[in-house]
Amino acid sequence: MNVIKNKLCRMCNGRKFDLVINLGQHPLVNSLISKKDIKKKDPTFLIKVVQCKSCKLVQIKDVIDANEIYKNVDYLYFSSDMPKLDKYFKPYAEDLKKRFLKKNDFVVEIGSNDGIMLNFFKNKYKILGVDPATNVVLRSIRQKIPALPLFFDNSVAKKISNEWGKAKLIYGNNCIAHLNNLKDLMSGVQNLLTNDGVFVVECNYWGGMVKNTNYSLIYHDHFSYFSVKPWINFAKKYKMYPFDAVVTPAQGGSLRLFLSKKKLKRTKRFKSLLNEELKTKLNTYSKCVEYRNKVYDVSRRLRALVLNLRKKGKKIAGYGAAAKGMTILKCSNIGDKLKYFVDDSPAKQGLYSPVDHVPIISRKDAQKKLPDYFIILAPNYSDIIMKKEKKFIQNGGKFIVLTKDIKVV
Repeated sequence: MNVIKNKLCRMCNGRKFDLVINLGQHPLVNSLISKKDIKKKDPTFLIKVVQCKSCKLVQIKDVIDANEIYKNVDYLYFSSDMPKLDKYFKPYAEDLKKRFLKKNDFVVEIGSNDGIMLNFFKNKYKILGVDPATNVVLRSIRQKIPALPLFFDNSVAKKISNEWGKAKLIYGNNCIAHLNNLKDLMSGVQNLLTNDGVFVVECNYWGGMVKNTNYSLIYHDHFSYFSVKPWINFAKKYKMYPFDAVVTPAQGGSLRLFLSKKKLKRTKRFKSLLNEELKTKLNTYSKCVEYRNKVYDVSRRLRALVLNLRKKGKKIAGYGAAAKGMTILKCSNIGDKLKYFVDDSPAKQGLYSPVDHVPIISRKDAQKKLPDYFIILAPNYSDIIMKKEKKFIQNGGKFIVLTKDIKVV
C-alpha cells in the first residue's frame, strides 16, 4: 500500500513537529477479512501522531493513500446502519435550513456516505453528495439522492459549479479529517460557495479527545485532529472566516464549525469555546504530553483487566466491530482475547477482524453463546447499547465501558 510521507503541515506548511503519541503498528481498521483470506498475513502500518510547532494542528504526518482506504475496496461504513444517526442529523439539518437557506438553494455535502443527512434536504432544495466510496454512493443513488463517487477537491468543485451552479451551503461531517490535502479542499469550497454562502465542518475535536482521554479516534483513516484556533488562521488564507462553533455529542465530542466568505459577527458560543481552549491550554505541547500519559495508562489498565478476567475463566466478546474499537484493542494488545464481535451491520457479519481474525456475528447468533462480559467497542454508542441490552445485564452479564475511563457495568 502507498504511504504518503508528508514533510509539511497540511494547514500551515510548517516543517517542525513535536511527538504527541506513538501507537505502534496497526492494521487498517476497516479492512475486515473474508474467510478465504484468513490465512494471509494482514499488513500493519505505523501510527505516529504529531503536533505542528507553528499552527498547533495535531495530525498524522505519514498517511496511507486515501485511495487504498476508499476507492480500491468496498467501504464497510454505512451511515444508515448506525443506530439513531438519522435522529442526530435531523435537528442539525433543520438548524441549517432555518438559518441559511431559501427554497431551491443548492446544497452540497462532502463525504455524503449513503445520503442519510442529504435526505432531509431533498424535497425543498437542489442537492448533491460527493463521496469517494463507490459502493456507498450507489446506495445513495438508489435512495434518489444524487452523488458523485469522487474525492472533493478544487477540480471537482469547478466541475460542479460549471454544471450545477454555486452552492449556498456546503457541509461535511466526520470526513474532513480523512483528507490529506486540506488546502485543495478549501480552494474547492471557496470556488463553489456563493458569496453569501456558508461552509459547515463537523470533525473530531482535539478538545474532546483530551478531556475524555479518547484515543479510539486515532486510526489511519483520520489524518488530523482539530481545534478552533488552527482553523482561524488557516481559513483566513482562503478569505473565509469562522463565526460560529459548538461541540456536539457525536463521536464522543465533535467540533461543528461554521465559516463564511463574508465576515459575520462571531457568536457567543464561538467566543466561549475559543476562550476555553486558551484557558485550558488545549493547543500547547504540555497538554499533548498529558494526553499521551493518560492514554498509555488507560490502555495498560484495560489489558490488565481483560487478562485478569480471562485468568478467572471469564468469556469476553466485543460489542461493535467499529473502527474505534480496533484501535482500543490494538493499543492494549487484547484483540485475540475476544470470542467474537457482535455487530448489527449486515455488511460486516461473516467477516473477521484484521490481524487477530476474530469472527463478526449478528446479535441473534450471539444469543446462543453469550459471554460473561462484552467490551463496548463503539464507545459513543455505549448508552444506546446498554439500554438495548437490559435483559443481558439482568441475567448477570456485564459491560466494560470506555468513556473517559474504564468502567465495568
